[in-house]
Amino acid sequence: MKNNFNDTVNNFFKNYQDRGMKKWQGFMLSDHIAALNSDKEEKARVYSEKDTMSETEISQVLLQAFANNKTVAVQLKEKTLDKKIQPDIVGLVKGYNGDKIVVGDTEVELSNINNIEIR
Repeated sequence: MKNNFNDTVNNFFKNYQDRGMKKWQGFMLSDHIAALNSDKEEKARVYSEKDTMSETEISQVLLQAFANNKTVAVQLKEKTLDKKIQPDIVGLVKGYNGDKIVVGDTEVELSNINNIEIR
């Protein structure tokens, strides 16, 4: 009986033709559509401009967040090419590098910060 099973398995794989990526195409397509829709929603989102803060106010918030290990949301003055407000940079204030503040993994110039708030 075992020999018959082995022969059946061997015959199956001799004649089997894998469809390759065709069998995964539907799965990949749905994931791709979901990613495209998510990207489209993100691009369609409009961010409102927050009140402009002075460098002194910004420095005070940065110092408080750094001292208390708090997460901040930083809105930049710099806009996208189509003149829209960029999404906030969110993260911990890790320190500074020259004249730039390190928030999360991003370096931000102090003069480019429009608004900052502790989350």
